[in-house]
Amino acid sequence: MTEQREDRRISRRTIAKGAAWAIPAVPLVVATPAYATSGGGPNGVFLGACKQPGNSCNTGQKPYGFIKGYTFTVRINNPTALDLYVYPTINNVPNPDSPAGPPVETMNPYFVVTSSVPFSYNTARRFTGGAIGVPLNTAELVPAGGSITIIINAGQQGNSANTDAVGRLDMAWGHTEYPVPGSDPDHPYWPGPPSSPPLAEGWFSIPFSFPSTPPCGTDCAPGGDETNTGA
Repeated sequence: MTEQREDRRISRRTIAKGAAWAIPAVPLVVATPAYATSGGGPNGVFLGACKQPGNSCNTGQKPYGFIKGYTFTVRINNPTALDLYVYPTINNVPNPDSPAGPPVETMNPYFVVTSSVPFSYNTARRFTGGAIGVPLNTAELVPAGGSITIIINAGQQGNSANTDAVGRLDMAWGHTEYPVPGSDPDHPYWPGPPSSPPLAEGWFSIPFSFPSTPPCGTDCAPGGDETNTGA
């Protein structure tokens, strides 16, 4: 007879729920989880990528914080009937469902890529009407039926070599403005990136594929249907 054993790791959210059982039971009206009526979560479309060969988009009249590396533009769509938020900044907010104790996983966006050059998620800003805008908030609203376009500086060790790439960008989302532990209990965020799909509820992926990374335009953005390269 073969004994089957299942390895279960206790998440910090599970510990919090366990503590709640110590409170005397009171009859409650249980609401339907928000995401159950939303028809799912966001999706994303890759618009373009280019290389930042120097520091010109980090100083002077272009203080965007884009260092030597690469720049991506993506559109994030909300096809659901409810407003939602995406969490697109490097804020190191702990993943509330990661195992208790170190290492504590975060809800930072993460690149998974197959290419000669790795990418690391760095500074990100709004990109509206072909213009680079303000830095992103910890939580960015994507209204029901709407979309936002963002521009991301993705660099690794100062590399800006011309490269091809196939991969995806993983990002967390929810129906609450700030992804503090337990703030969106309908979404179990574990496992999060860099796990392979399918990702846990609360994450979505933006796939991308391109044969090269030409130099960015004079406006520091890739060319494409949402940009004006100034070329």
